[in-house]
Amino acid sequence: MTAPRASRPRITLRGFKPGALGIATVLGELETAVMELLWAEPGQTVTEVEERLRRSRAIAHTTALTTLDRLHRKGYLVRDKQGKAFVYAPRLSRDEFERATAEEVLGTLLGHFSAPALSAFVDLVGEDPGALDRLEAIIRAKRREQGRT
Repeated sequence: MTAPRASRPRITLRGFKPGALGIATVLGELETAVMELLWAEPGQTVTEVEERLRRSRAIAHTTALTTLDRLHRKGYLVRDKQGKAFVYAPRLSRDEFERATAEEVLGTLLGHFSAPALSAFVDLVGEDPGALDRLEAIIRAKRREQGRT
């Protein structure tokens, strides 16, 4: 189940990088690494995140702290004060984050370029017969949900 739209942070507001892969299309390299860590194991302190990041890169404690704070201010993380430290966890699951990103990007395209966006989307999906079948099934399910067959 996805979070209600009104409570979701704007994900693509700060930039969309179409050449990047996965969540890196909307987050920086370090932000992506932090989100990956927290999706794998939510509820970590700055020190714990820093220790895990150091397994693959050199990072200062202040950099880890700043990155976690920035992700919290953007609305991607929640934090809870436990003793003297904050414990961080993703606000959205990975699936919710990816879906919200897709909704924002597609919603913007459809809102500004409805006919060309739909046409391009169907053309792109049509390059993969399996994806075209999945799209058709999704459309049929949506019509049934709305009482239209």
